[in-house]
Amino acid sequence: MLIKDTEQWANHLFKHAELGDERRTKRLVKISHQMASNTGSSIVKASGSQASIEGAYRFLRNDKVDADNIATAGLNSLLPAITLSNTILALEDTSTLCYRHNVTKELGHTGAYKQSS
Repeated sequence: MLIKDTEQWANHLFKHAELGDERRTKRLVKISHQMASNTGSSIVKASGSQASIEGAYRFLRNDKVDADNIATAGLNSLLPAITLSNTILALEDTSTLCYRHNVTKELGHTGAYKQSS
């Protein structure tokens, strides 16, 4: 199955995520759709409104949101298509980030780059 619309993709992938509250699942779908529609953008730029930005950050800070539950929902939504396929591509993003801002000390270890004083 090929889904070209990011809203349909996000809904298909995460609509059954068990995050303890239906509103969290809806927020996950919304954030996923916004980020997929604005590849490479920050949450602020992808969100489009102050309410969406705050909702995304509240979602990310929520201790009741478990990354394993999100991953499980994604995998479970893909299993039917995977079982019908003879070929599966497992793509990995090996991108790294290099922060050269004054706030890098607050980020902790982010890689091999050492900021000069």
